[in-house]
Amino acid sequence: MSDREQQSKKDLPPEAMGNEKWHDTTDAVWMRSSLSDPESEAIVEVAEFDDGFRAVRDGKSPEKGTLFFTPAEWEAFTLGARDGEFDIPEEHLTEEEIAVQRERADQPAEWVPSPLLTPKAREEYERRQATKA
Repeated sequence: MSDREQQSKKDLPPEAMGNEKWHDTTDAVWMRSSLSDPESEAIVEVAEFDDGFRAVRDGKSPEKGTLFFTPAEWEAFTLGARDGEFDIPEEHLTEEEIAVQRERADQPAEWVPSPLLTPKAREEYERRQATKA
């Protein structure tokens, strides 16, 4: 291993050591659902990397940690979510929660940038939007 590789390995945070899925999220473009409720306890945010890996965090408390998914894991997760595999059965919800869940199911959602983006991530988001146009 070269001196440069050894130095860059020393600079990695502890959670990266031995974690083949880990990606640097310093300037990641974090996105959240347009249906996210700012008053909720947690807001799920997702970042996609060039190699297809995804990272997931709580946008209200990003310091709590990040989960990383391989492309295959992400596909399995999203297919399961679409099929209702992770839905909470209504008998475990309050009437208010049931109403909110049903209402949101009927609303179209889109991905919007996290308000926590770094300036560099914001520039990358704008670049991506321009290439889509």
